[in-house]
Amino acid sequence: MDIQMPPQQTIREGSLSQKIVEPSHLYDPLLVLLKVKLRLNNWWIMTGCGIVAILVIVLLLATNGWHTSFFSSPLQALALSAIFLTFAGTYLSLPDAAADLFNHLWAHKVIDDGHTDLPGSLSYPEFVQKQVRWMHSRWWAVLAILAATANPLFFFFVHPIWIGIPLWFTVSGNFISFVGDYAALLVIAWLAMIAITTQRLFRAFTIRVKPLHPDGSGGLGLFNRFMWTTLPLMLILGCGIAGWGSILSQGVDRIILVGDILLYLLVATLLLETWLILPHRAMEQARNKLLHPLTAEYERALDETMLGDLGDTAAINEGTERLSALQKRYKQIHDSFPTWPSEIMQLRGLVTLLILPVLLALLPLLLSLFTKQ
Repeated sequence: MDIQMPPQQTIREGSLSQKIVEPSHLYDPLLVLLKVKLRLNNWWIMTGCGIVAILVIVLLLATNGWHTSFFSSPLQALALSAIFLTFAGTYLSLPDAAADLFNHLWAHKVIDDGHTDLPGSLSYPEFVQKQVRWMHSRWWAVLAILAATANPLFFFFVHPIWIGIPLWFTVSGNFISFVGDYAALLVIAWLAMIAITTQRLFRAFTIRVKPLHPDGSGGLGLFNRFMWTTLPLMLILGCGIAGWGSILSQGVDRIILVGDILLYLLVATLLLETWLILPHRAMEQARNKLLHPLTAEYERALDETMLGDLGDTAAINEGTERLSALQKRYKQIHDSFPTWPSEIMQLRGLVTLLILPVLLALLPLLLSLFTKQ
């Protein structure tokens, strides 16, 4: 159930261009089944996931009540459901967001076509299609399936979480856990591959920042939107880890909690580096490329002024006016070029939101250490 990606030659015509990649070119077998074979849209799929989450909570409440090895309060059940639904939403929307990003850079002429005249070099459409084929490889789905079986097997054979639970509920719960873990692993893999592709893209092509672009970020505002699209996933995952810290207390459970925190920090760093730091560097390089000639010209004009006849008032005034005009031009270009795909206040709030769940997750461990002393 793979989507074949036919080779296509993308040619720009004025401000219009064909799409380089379609979201379906990034679908894994499960998305092909849901969106292509069954023709379900994201709303219906998310509705189904929500119904499943509600049924699991209701059945668990009706069977054993809240005080089980699963949950000790309704808040924990709601938190786990929120994590499940957020991962599901990101899983469904990520291929569309990635395709929009690649197509946007080309359609709005934000990215140069590279050195297509050099032997072995790829044009931007060829580069994107090559990366999409790598991201679309069925081996990622196979690895996700193998890894997703580890969590249900661990809880079934090692952890006493299923003790006293009916067999039908155990099988259903493990299946839901398997599907959720599969989607979560693919989301993480997709985010990593999109990050790697973005880094390769910035190294291979020249970014053309447009100071007056309507998005306010020189045409790179889609990176900011991509960041805020994945932010709910990071926040709900971080809050879930923080809540999980109140359940897991000692032994192997603490190791799991620390591992979850490290994974969270790794993914958060990857997101910040890919969709904020890399665009920031590219925007600064584009601005500095325009400022360097002005800097050199200013230095030449300054040398000429200093080496001229100090008694020639007209020459001094002319040199001063030229230096003033160069300074004004420099400041105008410097101030008009955006250097971040997001506003500074948004960046501060973003970093704060990403750090807060880690502090909340570590707080129970720190309190337990001081309490024991």
